[in-house]
Amino acid sequence: MDFIQVFDSEDDLCSADEFSWDADSDCFEENECNSSDFNALRAHCLSRGKLYEDPNFPANNFSIYRSMPPSEDQQVIEWKRPGEIVDEPKFVTEGYSRFDVQQGSLGNCWFLASCASLTSHPRLFDRVVPADNGQFEDDTYAGLFRFRFWMYGRWEEIVIDDRLPVSEDNKLLFMSSSVENEFWGALLEKAYAKLQGSYEALDGGTGREGMVDLSGGITEHYPLKGDEPADMFEILERSLARKSLVTTGINQDTQDRLKSVNLVSSHEYSVTKVSRLDAQLHMLDLGNGLAVDVKLICLRNPWGQREWTGAWSDNSLEWILVNDEKMSELNIVRQDGEFWMSFEDFVTYFDDISICHQCPKDLDSFQNTHFPWEMLCHTGEWKRGSTAGGSDAKSFWKNPQYFIELLANNSHTEEHASEPSISVTVGLMQKHHRAAGTDHLPMRIHVFPIPDHVLVGQRPLPKRFFDNVEPVNGEADFETSREVVSRYSLPVGRYVVVPHTWKPRQEAEFFLRIFAEGPLTSVRYSDDED
Repeated sequence: MDFIQVFDSEDDLCSADEFSWDADSDCFEENECNSSDFNALRAHCLSRGKLYEDPNFPANNFSIYRSMPPSEDQQVIEWKRPGEIVDEPKFVTEGYSRFDVQQGSLGNCWFLASCASLTSHPRLFDRVVPADNGQFEDDTYAGLFRFRFWMYGRWEEIVIDDRLPVSEDNKLLFMSSSVENEFWGALLEKAYAKLQGSYEALDGGTGREGMVDLSGGITEHYPLKGDEPADMFEILERSLARKSLVTTGINQDTQDRLKSVNLVSSHEYSVTKVSRLDAQLHMLDLGNGLAVDVKLICLRNPWGQREWTGAWSDNSLEWILVNDEKMSELNIVRQDGEFWMSFEDFVTYFDDISICHQCPKDLDSFQNTHFPWEMLCHTGEWKRGSTAGGSDAKSFWKNPQYFIELLANNSHTEEHASEPSISVTVGLMQKHHRAAGTDHLPMRIHVFPIPDHVLVGQRPLPKRFFDNVEPVNGEADFETSREVVSRYSLPVGRYVVVPHTWKPRQEAEFFLRIFAEGPLTSVRYSDDED
């Protein structure tokens, strides 16, 4: 049977309506996915000799737009399977790489930059893109594929059909590969669009969001322009060595300075490598008898083109000073969307950098081999009339409260410290904004120490408690983003974690993650008022 043929009649198509299954109910741990729904649905389509059509993400404009535009503004978009677009389609050709990711007409460079970073980490990639999807020419091909995304503490499997939106000239409208007949990227993008409700829901975002959803990690965000840590380059070296995903962005900028060096405003790039030209390798002779070490950073534009043209770009004179062996190591290739630049220039032109850590211990600047990290997760909400206390002193105590206890005998004692100190990282994430098309609420995390004389019960700590204690992080700024991550080095003892919005009576659901060095306990206070 030739499954790549075009099926026109409804009788030739296999729909999930004919077969009972629930893709959203499949919650699984890493490498422990129960794929029975996918395999059963594929077997059902194969037994009937039909290609799958997804009734929950149909091949029409309702899957493109978050809200349907007026009919006169609607573009008629045709959907085709890969076998109708090219003669010999492949799911993956000769392996996968960051060069497989090229942006289409959708403003989702933030997601594509995250996908490009993902390809450098085989274990993570195989978790998101299961190897058993197969190829189009396989006898198991039935027009459906599956992908996995991390969403609010659980991995969700998304099953899609392989009908993709194309332009009038039979080209993919959105994400594509540098290899014309390769389709894993376009299908991954479609699965993520289904998860979020539509392709339009992916328009605009940050690399922080994409990296977390593709890895389940926790992301730290660093502003540049003089606000970055003094050891920012070293942080990047350690993070990339530990297989962290890294993206960087340029804010909206109308100045000609970006055009002169071929950079793009309001755009996200992936960070693929960093390197030093140091004293043991290559030093630049400044003509005055001095030599300096050069720090380089390698970026990739998800467009697959439009590269930096300043110092250390593909055709710059600086490379004359580097021998062929080092050039080969750095993989200097012309016009592939990837380019090198000095770290000094990078900080000048880029505005922020995001690092998604895959293991909580990577958040430390040192290797902690003696005490494991543990994580606690809570799902909560700010609800008007009960838990939406905001930052107002009168109602702050009504916000959700989470109690943790850090134990001395399980902590890592920092060298020269007078008392045990424990590394704690708290991540606060707002839920469902993209599918709902709503803006993020300004939010922050406050952590308060609980003195020994304060009794901890089943009710929230009262207003008088917060009137007499100060948060360990002082007056932290509010952030208007999907996730806020705060790091602390805390003495042993008891603490209450209070996630809150800026204004009271603002409603939203959230997901809270607390990482601590060693075992910790956590108790969710009840919402009942005294």
